[in-house]
Amino acid sequence: MQLSGNYVVLDLETTGLDYKLERILEIGAVKLIDGHLEEPFHTLIDPLMPIPNTAIHGIDDEMVKGAPTIEQVLPGFVEFLGDWPLVAHNAIFDYNFINHNAQGLLKLRLTNPLVDTLQIAREVFPQEKSHSLGSLLTLLDRPAHGLHRALNDTMALAGIFPTLMDMLAQKRAWQRAQFSRIDFLAQRFADIEKLMRSLHHEHSELRRVLQLYFEEGGENLTTLDGQTIFLDKRDSWEYCMEELKPLLEEWGLYDRIARPERGRLERWLKGDRLTPEQKEEILATRRFLGISSKVSLCQNKDNKDSEPFS
Repeated sequence: MQLSGNYVVLDLETTGLDYKLERILEIGAVKLIDGHLEEPFHTLIDPLMPIPNTAIHGIDDEMVKGAPTIEQVLPGFVEFLGDWPLVAHNAIFDYNFINHNAQGLLKLRLTNPLVDTLQIAREVFPQEKSHSLGSLLTLLDRPAHGLHRALNDTMALAGIFPTLMDMLAQKRAWQRAQFSRIDFLAQRFADIEKLMRSLHHEHSELRRVLQLYFEEGGENLTTLDGQTIFLDKRDSWEYCMEELKPLLEEWGLYDRIARPERGRLERWLKGDRLTPEQKEEILATRRFLGISSKVSLCQNKDNKDSEPFS
């Protein structure tokens, strides 16, 4: 099936993972029009700071010497993007870096739709342990050379994107075809949910028995199929933040480690710690990423408040 529509496939190389603290080193993007590669965009960017780690992308200080800064590159790149959907592998990572810089430098917030090929890969290949770009290329018999540079990754992803979309469409079509037996599938879903819950309890009890056996001096166990069961003991600890905080503040690292947590903010929004005005200001910073949905099974279908099986 021919891919239709306009997309911008992109990839960034950065100095680190935190879009608020780190900087963009390289941008690679290409326009995909009805499945055909069109206009490319590529540039190295001088981050105006020493590059801390070159192990992944291989970009060093010498390579970006004389390259434009993000202030010089961004206006043209945003114009290149237009309002087209953005395609990337773990798209929110690339979006956050671009949007953060666009807001800070151009006072502009990107509203482009995001297409995350990582999520698509997880749906198309649920049995695979790795859904990295390199793993996808191998699965689809495509060359996986020269990865972890922005334009190389972009061109590789653009090359398999139509195939991924076609496979996703086929899988969705098969899933829709199952609607004819939806009553049977619903019952099967309920049976499996109950079985999984039962197995979870049994697994927990067996684990407790085996742990007690090992702690009282039992030796490793070998199963009939040759697997070994042993007690994996690991140290656990917590850092004393009262002692650690002054050190981190002195080194300028405290903000990196003590970032607000979504769960804590949600609790504050529901409690009385904050004023209504403060809650409104926090809510105004939220960005809608999409809807996360999960089919759940209640113990009693007539009781909507019943606890769902997990």
